[in-house]
Formats: sequence, structure tokens, C-alpha cells
Amino acid sequence: MNRWSFSASIIFLLLLNASAQQGKPSPAQQAPVNTAELKQPDKPDPSAKQVAPQPAVSAAPAATVAPPVLPVGTAIRIKMETPLYTGSTKAGSVFSGRVLEDVKLNGKVIVPVGASMQGHVVQVSQPRRIKGKPTIQLRPESLVLPNGQKYTISAAVVDTNKINGTDVDDEGRIKGPGHTDRDPLEIAAGTGAGAIIGGIAGGAKGSLIGAGIGAGGTLVHWLTKRNYAYLPAGSEIFFELSRPVAVVAEEQTQH
Repeated sequence: MNRWSFSASIIFLLLLNASAQQGKPSPAQQAPVNTAELKQPDKPDPSAKQVAPQPAVSAAPAATVAPPVLPVGTAIRIKMETPLYTGSTKAGSVFSGRVLEDVKLNGKVIVPVGASMQGHVVQVSQPRRIKGKPTIQLRPESLVLPNGQKYTISAAVVDTNKINGTDVDDEGRIKGPGHTDRDPLEIAAGTGAGAIIGGIAGGAKGSLIGAGIGAGGTLVHWLTKRNYAYLPAGSEIFFELSRPVAVVAEEQTQH
């Protein structure tokens, strides 16, 4: 092979290699992206009805209902279980009784028959007859129903069943009689006894003197003697509420 043939071969090979290099894509070149093939986000259908999102609704608290209330002046009739006597009952003593009539509110029984009333004696007075009438003042404090439900109360005595001549004054105090049926008998007996003794001692004149002495002595005894107020167990006392009482639903008291 001569020099020209060898040179021609070299040139041919270089051209062939250059042609092959041009046919391959450059690493920096990327295939064109077909945007149509990319997944597009779903677009809302304009014809579809749009529903606005609703805010979260929290559970509304239940409405608070005010409990019914026994009003001032509500009457409570009690049968006493504790006897009261001005001669022995002291201030601070406990008393109790039982409800004799249902206490109702809007036609519903709130305090049934058999409920218990409890309280304390506030004041006891037993003056001499010439100074006034004996009195007992009570302070009711609670009503306990047969199911155990308890109401705190404030009430005043307004009347009794007049047993042993008892009555109630304007301040709610139970008062005894100013005198008893025995008082005239005691005076007459004292006067008669004095007259008899005087007659024996000095005839008619002595009888008059003796009667006067007897009457005077009896009068002194009567004026210095103390009256009493006595309500035995079983006596009836009528109370009225002096403050309202909120009634608690029965189911709230059960455990």
C-alpha cells in the first residue's frame, strides 16, 4: 500500500467515526416531555352543585331548669312527738313531729304525710300569774321525707289545736292560759276554810275575819303561783314557711 492509499484509509475512518458520534444524543439532551401525558388534577365540574363545608357543631349544654319552690306562707300541719311543758322543757331542747297533711305544689305532693319535722326550742318562759302568760317558742329546722330526702326550712308557729288552753301570739310563741279553771275553786276553798276556822274560834264575827284572812292568803298564793303551758305528745301545731324552699328532684338524691 502506497502512502496515498494509507492516508485515504485514515481519513475515511475519521469521517465514519464522526458520523457515528453525531447520530448519538448528547447526555445533556433530554427527550422532550409530553405534557399531555402528565396527570392533571381533577377539575371541579362546573355543573355540579357545590356544597359549602359545615363548621363542627359542638353539643349545646342542656338548659338549666330552675327547681320549683315552696313559697313563703306554705302551711305545714304537724302532730307533735315531743311533749312540751314550760315546767321542764328548756331552751335548746330538741323537738320533733310528723306531717299530718300532704304539702303540695302545683298539684304535686312535695312533702307527704309521715314526713318528719325536727327543730329546737328557742325560748321558754313561765312567769308568775301576775306578770304574764307562759310561752314556748319553737324553731323548725328541717323536713325529712320518708325516702330520706331532706329540706332545710325556716318556719313559724301560727296556731295550735287549743289543747290545754294554748294559743299563739303575734310573734309565733305558743302561750299558755293566764289562769286555769282551778283558780276560782282555789280562792273559794281558801275563803271557805278561813271562815270555818274563824267561826269555830269566834262565832259570826270570827267567821267574817276568818273568811277575810282565808281569801287574802289564797289571793297571795294565786298571785305567786306560776301558770304553765303544756302540749302533750299528739298535740297539733300549725307552721307556715317564713322563707322559700327550693324543691330538689327526687332522682338527684338517690345514689
